[in-house]
Amino acid sequence: MKLPIIAGAMVLAFVAEGAMAACSAPAASQVKNGDVTTLLSGNTVCASRAGDTWQEEHHADSTLWDYKMGDGHAVDPRKQLGNWAVTGNGAGTSVVYTYTGGSTFTYEVWDNGGGSYSFCGVDTLDFALAATVAGTKVCP
Repeated sequence: MKLPIIAGAMVLAFVAEGAMAACSAPAASQVKNGDVTTLLSGNTVCASRAGDTWQEEHHADSTLWDYKMGDGHAVDPRKQLGNWAVTGNGAGTSVVYTYTGGSTFTYEVWDNGGGSYSFCGVDTLDFALAATVAGTKVCP
């Protein structure tokens, strides 16, 4: 199963392998409280890790969808994966992904600057993303 991530009107495009990402200050700043919801709700996260790329839509109703090749695609249509929620506050803010079948993953979101973000476990980069593109579609 691919690592979890996020849906909607804006697409966050994936970072090329080897790109720098951070999970602590001062190299990056943690996205906290309602800013995490604002960043993710209604957006698609395009992520990359170790040569694997994926895209997940974060819907405002807290559902999480895999865009895949989009609605109506005969082989790889989009489908619901589970749910997402923002929990905690301040330095304890995290996003929790609960996937159909029972897998749960929790990440802090860190702003690397310039539209680049890192999703981190406990001080560990799990995957990174960068740039914004309008619309819900296949990631570039």
